[in-house]
Amino acid sequence: MKEQALPNIFGYSSTRHQTPQQPDQALLYRICIAEAKLGVSRSTIYRLVNEGELVLIKIGKRSSGITAASLHALIERHKALAS
Repeated sequence: MKEQALPNIFGYSSTRHQTPQQPDQALLYRICIAEAKLGVSRSTIYRLVNEGELVLIKIGKRSSGITAASLHALIERHKALAS
């Protein structure tokens, strides 16, 4: 029986037999990935969430992610300020 792939949420496929997809196709980034992309600490990520700069989505009780759209929007806002 062939495994069905679930929707790509965190940038990697949900089945073991498929190769990982590019993280840029993700709808959500795990906190550690958002940290790496922005080059900031975990506490800064949560501060940006509290300030409304990033959007945090809870998935279940212990899993959450930052929306890719909010992360890219934050980067674009800071690019505009820098120019």
